[in-house]
Amino acid sequence: MSETLIYISTWRIKECRLEDFKRFIREMVEIYRTNEPQLIAFNIFLNEEETEMTSIQVHPDADSMDFHMQVLERALGEEMSDWVGRADFIEPKHIEIYGTPSAGLLEADQPLVESGLARTVKPLHIAGFTRATPG
Repeated sequence: MSETLIYISTWRIKECRLEDFKRFIREMVEIYRTNEPQLIAFNIFLNEEETEMTSIQVHPDADSMDFHMQVLERALGEEMSDWVGRADFIEPKHIEIYGTPSAGLLEADQPLVESGLARTVKPLHIAGFTRATPG
């Protein structure tokens, strides 16, 4: 049985770069919407000061998250960890993973973790459900 995987990442938006970030993320969300029909949810939230963003992704399983990383890296033209090192408008704060991540996802995030980024993994789902529509 496949297991839902939820990936939450929080990033600091660098000073005077909010509009650049908004433009970038809107383009990326459209790429995800177009190329990832299996993705259950992908949402971005800002704090009130608009200095920090959180991305919440809900995938039907770890394979979907791996596919998402492939779509992301194709759009960026390089591996995510390399891009993050060069990004001039955001910087990572922490990552939370709920569900069992693939070895590929953990490996993709590892350079960020080694650079000091906090990552929490909670693989054991004990109860709950996901609905595609209310009711």
